[in-house]
Amino acid sequence: MLRRWSGVAVLIAGLIAFGASASAQAGRPVRIIELRGIIDPTTSEFLRSQIASAQDEASALVVQIDTPGGLDVSMRQIIREMLNSNVPIVVWIAPRGARAASAGTFIAYAAHLVYMADATELGAATPVNLGGGETPEALEDKATNDAVAFITELARLRDRNVEWAEDAVRDAASIGATEAVDIDVVDGIASSTDELLEAMDGERIEVGDGEQVVLDTWDGTAPTVEIERIGMNPLQRLLHFVTQPEVAFLLVSFGTLAILLELYTSGIGLSGILGLVATLLGFYGLTILPTNWAAVALVMAGMTFFIVDLHTEGLGIWTVGGTAALTAGGLLLFAGAAPALRLAPWAIALVVVVTVPFFAFAMTAALRLRRRPSVSGAEGLIGASGVARTDIAGDGTVMAKGALWRARSSGDAIPAGSKVRVAETEGLTLVVGPENEEVG
Repeated sequence: MLRRWSGVAVLIAGLIAFGASASAQAGRPVRIIELRGIIDPTTSEFLRSQIASAQDEASALVVQIDTPGGLDVSMRQIIREMLNSNVPIVVWIAPRGARAASAGTFIAYAAHLVYMADATELGAATPVNLGGGETPEALEDKATNDAVAFITELARLRDRNVEWAEDAVRDAASIGATEAVDIDVVDGIASSTDELLEAMDGERIEVGDGEQVVLDTWDGTAPTVEIERIGMNPLQRLLHFVTQPEVAFLLVSFGTLAILLELYTSGIGLSGILGLVATLLGFYGLTILPTNWAAVALVMAGMTFFIVDLHTEGLGIWTVGGTAALTAGGLLLFAGAAPALRLAPWAIALVVVVTVPFFAFAMTAALRLRRRPSVSGAEGLIGASGVARTDIAGDGTVMAKGALWRARSSGDAIPAGSKVRVAETEGLTLVVGPENEEVG
């Protein structure tokens, strides 16, 4: 009898706990955040902060994802927070045409629920060398085995297809939405927010603290929850934007050109400030991306070759070498990365097309201006016209270029009001002759 009542008590306690958990989730919005592009420290910080705030503010957190992959350390930071979340986390690979490749595949496997829009793909999770060069076979095998162990554990935890998860890492396997549902890689297909909420409705999820949560998001015809979309702040968007391969390369290249122009002209102007900011942002992006730093050195060497040719006054062999170095550096910059992270050919072509004319015209003009002797004060008036303010026999005064100067005649006396031309200077005294008189 005592055992029977003990069982009833446990059942009642479980129902009460479940009811408390359900009531705690009731009334809270479903929060949707977007993760696009490279998975980097900025996206990691943003996503982890949203997971933390969702614990007390949302009934579920939807991560709408479209990524070619990213940094392993950032990915693991995100997954650690996902696994310990007490709020259901749903990964939604959307919109149509999106993908969750490489690190995105691991994040999808770590979610409580995963849905894919039509015409999306998941997979290709083979580790890549983030150093940009050749990786010894032993180290490559070690990285692959480590990734396999991690993703298969996630698959077992979330009751997903373990065999396909291993194939995604070892063989870079990819899969579309329909097949992914058929072989239990994802939980369903949803191409719109309403379809997603309808698919999520009624799903029972065990969250980080072991409690069971049942999602209530659809009443048969319409959503039962408020949707709250949260985006990155402007600074986060900027830092995330510069981690695109093309953007980072263009910022470093054009920023360097702007700094060089500033160095060949006088003062600290807009060109130097913008160039410095662009270069720093570009190098931030390069430190995040799988950059081959030897290629960066090659790009800088190319710029140096152009400068050498600038001082030899001609577009010769150094310009040819600079063009070749710039092109080769661009091609090798992300050569060790996954195809999605490699530099697009148009970015390399754009930098070359801009750099060659820049040195041929803008920098050449700046160098000529810099070499021109500085002319100021009275010496700058030689050959200028003026008007005699007084009679000039011995000494007198002349108005020239808006200023009154002491003057003497180079020949006969010059009456006041006559037009004169400056022949030479003697200290701060102008030597003048009549306007129609040739001066040397």
